[in-house]
Amino acid sequence: MIMTITIKAIARASRGSVPALRIANTALLLALCLCAGSAAAAGTGVTRARYVMGTVCEITARGPGAGPGIEAAFGELERWDRLLSLYKEDSEASRMNREAARAPFAASDGLWEAVSAALEMARRAEGLFDPTLQPRGYTQVRLDPVRRTVRFMKAGLRLDFGGIGKGLALDHAVRRLKAHGVSEALLNFGGQVSALGAWTVESAAGPLSIRDASVSTSGDGERPGHILSPLTGLPVRGPDVTVIAPTGAEADAWSTALYVAGGRLPPAFTACSLCRYVNKGEYQ
Repeated sequence: MIMTITIKAIARASRGSVPALRIANTALLLALCLCAGSAAAAGTGVTRARYVMGTVCEITARGPGAGPGIEAAFGELERWDRLLSLYKEDSEASRMNREAARAPFAASDGLWEAVSAALEMARRAEGLFDPTLQPRGYTQVRLDPVRRTVRFMKAGLRLDFGGIGKGLALDHAVRRLKAHGVSEALLNFGGQVSALGAWTVESAAGPLSIRDASVSTSGDGERPGHILSPLTGLPVRGPDVTVIAPTGAEADAWSTALYVAGGRLPPAFTACSLCRYVNKGEYQ
């Protein structure tokens, strides 16, 4: 059985326009999404939760392979945490940040994918999303696709995957679920949601219908000032931004970029839906 609902306030983002639905805060979005996932699991679904990447992830899945699929998905999230965490000195991302300014760093397939995706999103977002956290610092990262190496052309440069790593991990977790024959699943990951199949997600402005997509919210509701502008290096304060995109990586990075931009849409922002909630009952 697939859960669907008529959407109340979603608009396709296009160049020069900013349709929006502001979510009250990330914590509220997560709580409401967890309610949706748990309710869905009351039937034939399986729901499990685990602490990973510094937050709680809850996965609800349906089908014969739901249990093993969920375990495989959690294993994938843990693998990406070991790969990208800068809190772990022995992670590959930490080693790259220590060594890539001195010599080309040979990256594993996973790290190569993460770096490539982060730099591509930085280009598409015109620097509003920048994994180096420096003004146009992403232009100082050189990739050698033949040798699969990463080189920093500026001393002191480092890559931080906080704005895209969770989304990438979600994308791979969804693939693991599919590999186990799961066709319906909802992953609630610290405020970001990825859906396999069609699901209902409750937001501060009402029900939201998503199918094979990811929803990410960026804002300062939980930790005011924790998002820094790569343009100025200063904390960003403003309305929360929620993005719906085909992949977790895109939703994760675009929500950060558009929060930094204050709603201004770069020309490349054409494949996602952006919503901002202004005041209860008001839509912009």
